[in-house]
Amino acid sequence: MKKAVWTLSVALCLSSSVLAAEVKLPAPIIALQQQGFELKGEFKGPGDLPGYVMQIQGQGTTVFLTPDKQHAIMGNLVDAAGKNLSDEQVEKWVYAPMAKEMWQKLEKNHWIAAGKADAPHVVYTFADPYCPYCTQFWENAQPWLKSGKVQLRVLMVGMLRPDSSQKAAAIMMAKDPAKTLAEYENSKGKMELAIPAAIKPEITKALEDNLALMDTLGGTATPSIYYLNKDGRLQQHQGLPDEETMKAIMGSDK
Repeated sequence: MKKAVWTLSVALCLSSSVLAAEVKLPAPIIALQQQGFELKGEFKGPGDLPGYVMQIQGQGTTVFLTPDKQHAIMGNLVDAAGKNLSDEQVEKWVYAPMAKEMWQKLEKNHWIAAGKADAPHVVYTFADPYCPYCTQFWENAQPWLKSGKVQLRVLMVGMLRPDSSQKAAAIMMAKDPAKTLAEYENSKGKMELAIPAAIKPEITKALEDNLALMDTLGGTATPSIYYLNKDGRLQQHQGLPDEETMKAIMGSDK
């Protein structure tokens, strides 16, 4: 199963439109904007070196102006010790705002909770009813859920088989979705679900929204798992985690 981990955290962002309205931008920065780069922030580097943070296709980079302000150098700035001075700025202006936005979207989408509501750590996972790796992840997560350390929020999607959406809807439309999901996963997917004759429009939309959000977040496989690490940075893991990764996802040992 393909795995991918990527790192993000939480902060505020200033839009390029606001920056452009307040100051007249140097020609090289305008030229980069015309090429599709978004201006996310401005800062002063060592020796008052003019620095800009720009983003394209979800990736951030720093840009520094030459003294004549007619040329720009794109890339990382390092000091005499080899420390990357660009990382902090890119994190602040690009990845932190992106993380905050994505976490808020996860919170607002349709999920089914397992574990205590006041658990100190929250983990989101996208799951398909036919996904055996989702079932195994559910089973592996139980010690953390039962201890009250973690609340797992499951966003159902229908992507693996033609009737995945029907099964997902059956869980979501059940009288007690959390109980039904737990019984279904505990049966390792063998429990027969009461497939609805018609899926409610709001459930159809929720399934569509969940799948669209999964795609936006870069999820290509189930389970696609999202959580905040101890530094408040958003993490992604695709596929069934190994034992060490599981501890990182859950934020502690069992």
